[in-house]
Amino acid sequence: MLMPKVIAELQQEYQMSEIQGGCLCGSVRFTCKSAPIASYACHCRFCQRSLGTAYRAAMSFNLDDVQFNDGELRTYTYKSDEHGRELYIHFCPTCSTQVTATTERFPERRVMMIGTLDDPSQIDVSTHMFADESFHWVSAHDDDVVYAKHRMNEDGSAAEPV
Repeated sequence: MLMPKVIAELQQEYQMSEIQGGCLCGSVRFTCKSAPIASYACHCRFCQRSLGTAYRAAMSFNLDDVQFNDGELRTYTYKSDEHGRELYIHFCPTCSTQVTATTERFPERRVMMIGTLDDPSQIDVSTHMFADESFHWVSAHDDDVVYAKHRMNEDGSAAEPV
């Protein structure tokens, strides 16, 4: 878990009161009632394969801080071969847009995909996870924080950046 001080600092970085977005076809709409706890790019193979792209640009919220206004989501459950925990991808059944994800490891959090925002430019990404699995043609900016794997160790402590 992120320490409360770190969470407060990250939330101060984003001064917007609400973040809105939805899927490609417009059937699913959501409102995030707070600033994100974190924003990041995840370069793990799960994110690459499930999205068919180089990485997932995402942000994390407390579960209760995201409200779905329209539409229903379907869920795909994936059990990791690496650690055995389940990841839940929630997507629009009409257009298949991955809107959100939840995980067995962090059940109190909801991951929202930055690409589904009405205004994705309001979110900055300066943290990269699973850099060891990134494509050779993807690179972070010099001042970005980069982790070889997840930013949290299995014991819950903060990982060291590379």
